[in-house]
Amino acid sequence: MVKKEDIQAMAFMIISYAGSAFDHFYKSIECARKGKFDNAEDEMALGREDLKKAHESQTDMLSAETKNEDIPFSMIITHAQDHLTMAILTERMAQEFVCLYKERGEDRKNG
Repeated sequence: MVKKEDIQAMAFMIISYAGSAFDHFYKSIECARKGKFDNAEDEMALGREDLKKAHESQTDMLSAETKNEDIPFSMIITHAQDHLTMAILTERMAQEFVCLYKERGEDRKNG
């Protein structure tokens, strides 16, 4: 059986990395709004690195469950999943915003 403390540690890793990823994706949008597209792409890359680490922590937890280990439920796990979901959504939205700001900038140059 997996200890509750181990599950909580995995959940806190997800929360930490997903929160950091969210922050990088949000900064990416801010950079793009200011026309700093290289910085925006750098922030996207940093966010994706953190998102990957959050996924890895989630995978550790899921792997334990697929091995029929008893995973103690915790609100911290639910909170972690919420953070991860929001980070994933923010990545997708940030990428769209960066593209839109780039297109807008190009339209202004050409228009």
